[in-house]
Amino acid sequence: MSNLIVKPQLLKGFRDFFAEDIQIREFVINTFKRVFEKYGYEPLETPALEYADIFEKESGEEAVKLFYKFKDEGGRDIMLRYEVMIAMCRAVAENINTLVFPYKRYQIQPVWRAEKPQKGRYREFTQCDADTIGSDSVLCDAEFIQMGIEALRELGFDRFKANISNRKFLNGIILYSGASNEQCIPICLSIDKLPKIGRDAVKKELLDKRKIPENVAEKILDIVTKVGSIEELLTLFKKQLTGIPVALEGLDELEQIFNYLKYVQLPKENYTFAPYIARGLAYYTGPIWEFEILDGNVGSVSGSGRYDNTIGRFIGRRMPATGGSFGIDRIVEVIKDRKMVKSSVTPIKVLLTLFDDKSLQSVLEITNFLRKNNVPTMLYPEAAKLDKQLKYADRKKIPYVVIVGPEEIKKKIVKLKNMKTGEQTELTLNELVKKL
Repeated sequence: MSNLIVKPQLLKGFRDFFAEDIQIREFVINTFKRVFEKYGYEPLETPALEYADIFEKESGEEAVKLFYKFKDEGGRDIMLRYEVMIAMCRAVAENINTLVFPYKRYQIQPVWRAEKPQKGRYREFTQCDADTIGSDSVLCDAEFIQMGIEALRELGFDRFKANISNRKFLNGIILYSGASNEQCIPICLSIDKLPKIGRDAVKKELLDKRKIPENVAEKILDIVTKVGSIEELLTLFKKQLTGIPVALEGLDELEQIFNYLKYVQLPKENYTFAPYIARGLAYYTGPIWEFEILDGNVGSVSGSGRYDNTIGRFIGRRMPATGGSFGIDRIVEVIKDRKMVKSSVTPIKVLLTLFDDKSLQSVLEITNFLRKNNVPTMLYPEAAKLDKQLKYADRKKIPYVVIVGPEEIKKKIVKLKNMKTGEQTELTLNELVKKL
């Protein structure tokens, strides 16, 4: 027998989910689904396997290194879905003539990346995306921010903030400072680190790593570290960047977004103008934002923005789009650690005891009656001493036990034991259903 034993070993970077974890995940996912659908987004699912070349053409070299890629039985290069966004672009492009635009979709599915496993980083995790495709209107960006704030509040978060900026505004700052277009992305990658490492460290990185002249770095940092109210910053930057059309365009879009958020009366503590927010991805073309949990060093749980040039690569013409991702796994971990939701280890409401074969028919009839009345019910699967069955219910945290022995069957009643208080009550079946 020992020669047949297989060593149970979980593959690194992957996880098993038991009842409590699944219940919290379902709470988070169902909350997002409910909020998304309230705002007119409809679900989309794409296959786990895709042609590898689709993702290779749209991802950088570093991303390609993390692909789970292989040849199928037909010799085709295929891969596990690396992200849902590119899969969505492929699906939209293939169905461009049947979809109705603007097309609003959400997608909550697992993705796979061959990353080095570490705390909080896994090789299989869930992405939660929502996007509006086919509209240039800044209302779509603003609505997403409103929706994200509502979703986080529904999940139970109080102290969080949407940090909002605009890629056009940042590009304008780069031009104003005297840097080149080629330096834009590297500069944005550095200034995005301001909240984490501070002004001095960012300046050092701009000078040493990005090779930006000191006077250029100072000009950029003077703008992106400015503080003040939203209105004050917008007025100040419009004056300072008067001769930079792309910056003014970005500031005008930001003004529209902040007016929208004011009109729908969102709490001001839940959003701000953060000039330094850059988001690392090069495909953002307009408004950009992230949702940041302010307590407990959680940081960003969502990255979002407008990307008007990405889907066009699949269809040969421009297709505006905006949206973003929420970090389901990170949100689940925070909710679990903080015990923000009550989760039951078991969905079972009541355990029915079984004393002997003679009582089996009566016990089965009661079990079936409870289930027909939508009471989650478990029948103890073998005749055993009452003490053993009660201990099982206690360990499984089943709140009630229905005791049905020869005496109860004869009297046509049951005994209901409250496992928390120890109280026992004699009830008829109808009374039992009403009680449960």
